[in-house]
Amino acid sequence: MDDLEPLDPAYVADVLSRPPFVTISGVINVRDLGLYPSTSEPDKITKPRFLYRGAELSRITEEGVCINTFPGSLDFNDSFSGKAQLTALGISTVFDLRSDAEIEKYNAPLPEIDGVEILHTPVFQTEDYSPEMMAKYVRVTINTLHFP
Repeated sequence: MDDLEPLDPAYVADVLSRPPFVTISGVINVRDLGLYPSTSEPDKITKPRFLYRGAELSRITEEGVCINTFPGSLDFNDSFSGKAQLTALGISTVFDLRSDAEIEKYNAPLPEIDGVEILHTPVFQTEDYSPEMMAKYVRVTINTLHFP
């Protein structure tokens, strides 16, 4: 794995600027969970622009205009604040799944966003399941495996 080349930043920026990714300034990896096929009813799909997932919100921006590129779609430029982008998407409730340990370790408290209820609903109350800790866990697990 050490011989992997880093991805070209222009390529990454291009991919992250297209659906299902959504721009919210200061928040990474935000995606629309719509248009996925149902596992129980193949002719059904999840509703677009209804449910989103993303990284934690502690660095969501205050500064920053919403541009409608075509009816029913929202596209944003960097002058529109992350908080305004979030509310323009119609997001009114956020479930923060981070553990108390993650919030404390990274000094990343829940922000206050007018019109948005942020609920701290940790999957694990005290364990640190941040990407960094998961990478360490996987590395240790792989290093301890013994193959015949």
